[in-house]
Amino acid sequence: MRFKLNFLLFLLLTIVLVLSSVFSYSSLRDQLNADYQARKQEVSNRLQMSLVLALWNRDHKTIADLVSAELASPDVASIKVYETGYELSVESDGPSGAKLVWADRASNKEVVGEQIEELRLPLRWRAGKAPSIQDESEAVELGYAQIVFTRQHVEKLLSAQIRHRVFEIVMLNVFLGLALFFVMSYVVIAPLAALSRAFKALALNSQVGALEVKGDDEFGEVVEAFNQIERRLVSDIERRIEAEKSLRQTNEELTHALESLKSAQESLVESDKFAALGSLVAGVAHEINTPVGVAVTGASFILEETKRIEKLLAAGGVKKSEMLQFIAAISEGAVLIQSNAERAAHLVKSFKQVAVDETSEQRRDIDLNVYLGEVLTSLRPKYKNTRIKVGYSCPENIRMDTYPGLLAQVLTNLVTNALVHGFSELAEGEIAIRAWVENGDWVNIECANDGKHIPAENLPKVFEPFFTTRRSSGGTGLGLNIVFNIVTKKLAGTVTVSSAVGEKTRFTVRIPRISGHNASDGRET
Repeated sequence: MRFKLNFLLFLLLTIVLVLSSVFSYSSLRDQLNADYQARKQEVSNRLQMSLVLALWNRDHKTIADLVSAELASPDVASIKVYETGYELSVESDGPSGAKLVWADRASNKEVVGEQIEELRLPLRWRAGKAPSIQDESEAVELGYAQIVFTRQHVEKLLSAQIRHRVFEIVMLNVFLGLALFFVMSYVVIAPLAALSRAFKALALNSQVGALEVKGDDEFGEVVEAFNQIERRLVSDIERRIEAEKSLRQTNEELTHALESLKSAQESLVESDKFAALGSLVAGVAHEINTPVGVAVTGASFILEETKRIEKLLAAGGVKKSEMLQFIAAISEGAVLIQSNAERAAHLVKSFKQVAVDETSEQRRDIDLNVYLGEVLTSLRPKYKNTRIKVGYSCPENIRMDTYPGLLAQVLTNLVTNALVHGFSELAEGEIAIRAWVENGDWVNIECANDGKHIPAENLPKVFEPFFTTRRSSGGTGLGLNIVFNIVTKKLAGTVTVSSAVGEKTRFTVRIPRISGHNASDGRET
């Protein structure tokens, strides 16, 4: 960190100095260029004023003195003076027919092509006038001066300025860099390092202790703030430890209470299941009692007829009409016994399968249409003495690989719930169970009744455990909760409910045809 911070400060200082030097160099260059142009103009003006008279008088010595004087300027490299042909010209060896009168150059100036500027300065004279820059229409051109200016002096000054600035930047960087290094190390880095060590120690151990405040500057305020944070953190940690202890104890109590509640719920579920099974046994026993009673009556009738014909045979006076009457009676009794025995056997078979299914969770293949009939047959004792009609509709050949016992319990609870909560004792109505296949892989079973509707505020609660509106009448509130748990957790399906005034109350169970397909949702209302 120390190296990075010093490097950043050093880099910032260098950038500032370089920008300052660039600005200073630019200003100096502009100033030197302006001075150079001004000196060029001054040289041109002086030569144009002074050379005219000397050239008119053909005073070569004066011309030489004037040229030598101007060559003393650092900006002039060479000067050549020409006179034109007119009356003054005898020879013409210069450009455009002009004669070279005088030429001279500065011996100490190296002329470089990129640093020179040539200027042709016309020299004119008008009789009766003082030498000056005159109108070309009235003046006689005596000749011209060809001046070569050089920027060598300007470039040397700029080069010297660059070297000077580079030296200044290096020296200032070295001096200020060392100064900043020591100042930052003492004033910034050392306190920051102490704070960093303190924070690291605080992260490992909350009992670090307060840092010593060595000044009233910003770092002293930071140290004081750190001490406040440390004290508050220690206090918070102590409170958190106490809260964790209390929370752990409360959690253990809640876990124990939850386990007790689950155990009680399982006991209630088992009790409800066996109560339903006991009710089923009682109902089926009552239902079987009729065909068995009729069969017993038929058997007694046949026995009496048999004893009567035996007496007649023993007496030796059996008539044909009496024998025919006996045979007719025997046939009628046999038919009566057979039909009622078959009915009893059907009831026993249905009861046996449903009872086995409800007490076990064995998975097997079923025909849904046949199974719905068996379940409703076993439930008939619950509603046969009421004015409520229970029916079902299901397409044939819907094969399911599922847990029929769980499905029977779901249907039993839905029908029982409709009978208990949907209809009063003297009410008339209908409970309709409808099944259909969805997308080939899912089976929907709907249990609808036209009894009392479920209030809207109770719809979200109907599947909650122990929720009931008939607690005073012995309701446990577990019937629909058992339905929800079986459908969503064991059959991997969904169960929904809808109810409104003037409409049927509908419970729709959606389960996979082959058990093991997972459902994406659970309860819906």
